[in-house]
Amino acid sequence: MNSVRIDRSNPDVVDLVLREEVGPLVFAAKRWPGEVIGSLAAGALYGTPVYAVMAMVLSQGPGRIWAAVGIAAAVGLVVNTFVILYGAFRSVTRLRFSPVAAPETMTLVRGSRTDRPRPLTDVQQIWIDHSIIESHDGDRKPVSAKITLYVLLKNSRLIRPMPVLPWTTDTTALHQQLQQTLAPAAVQVDLVVQRRVQSPPWMVAGHGGSTGSGG
Repeated sequence: MNSVRIDRSNPDVVDLVLREEVGPLVFAAKRWPGEVIGSLAAGALYGTPVYAVMAMVLSQGPGRIWAAVGIAAAVGLVVNTFVILYGAFRSVTRLRFSPVAAPETMTLVRGSRTDRPRPLTDVQQIWIDHSIIESHDGDRKPVSAKITLYVLLKNSRLIRPMPVLPWTTDTTALHQQLQQTLAPAAVQVDLVVQRRVQSPPWMVAGHGGSTGSGG
């Protein structure tokens, strides 16, 4: 399981590790099996207008229509495979800050590739978005969550959102560690927590909240 953490093993830099560097192809290969059914279903669904035209306008038989469904599903799988591969190569695995004592630059690390260092003076805000779905039972235990790290630049550009895994990550501790790391640079670091109750079939319920702290 991935472990999000602050890595200070290098005396020259501080790394916020979002996921271990297993290589983009390995990462894509691990993700691909879970995407197969959804990709096939989406491809088949998007072809619905074509099937309707084939059946009602062109009077095509069931055999040809099912063949079209198969082709559309295969196209959906191929397209999603390319999306997964592109995401694996572009995915940020670490945020690197340097120097350690008083960070002045931030570098995006994408597996074995490293972007050009960016002055922290260009960064307006970093925030962790933590969306939690709780059980509708009385205990209100979390049943799932989505955690995403955002970096907003002062030119209003938002760097590609970075998923944080696993969903059980302690975002409060992560927020505090990141805030302490960037305090010398006066970068605003926030934690936004949103809670929603898992809705049973007969009702809809929800509540929310957020916490934040400026640097």
